[in-house]
Amino acid sequence: MRKRIILCAFLAMPLILFNLLFFVIGGTAHPKSVWLSYAWMQFAFLLLIVSPMLARKTENAPVYKITLALISGVYFLVEFVIGLIVIILRPDGITGPLVAQIIPFSLFMMVFLCDLLFIEFAADADQRHAAKEKAEKENKK
Repeated sequence: MRKRIILCAFLAMPLILFNLLFFVIGGTAHPKSVWLSYAWMQFAFLLLIVSPMLARKTENAPVYKITLALISGVYFLVEFVIGLIVIILRPDGITGPLVAQIIPFSLFMMVFLCDLLFIEFAADADQRHAAKEKAEKENKK
């Protein structure tokens, strides 16, 4: 439990720092494009934290968690850069920023879902292998 609290505090720090800087430096008066980018950045960070929890619980779960976290991490970095550019440029319309954020999200979802599917196949194979080894051990007794 103690490790989980420390990990949650550690993961919350970048989010807290970003939000403090966003509101202290920029205030609250922003065009819609900035708020849109702000929301996408928060969502990408949430995905980064939550995505490793989607890995199946097998003996190879740490490997699965790492791959999911890497995919989400790359997406977060891309989204962070796009979001910062939009926040700095402050465009009036939302069409350009929305398209610039939907495209990486769509690519992320395709790669992420493919990896989840791979994890499912690999976890099934892990379980079959473990059951086979258990049966072989019992037969040797």
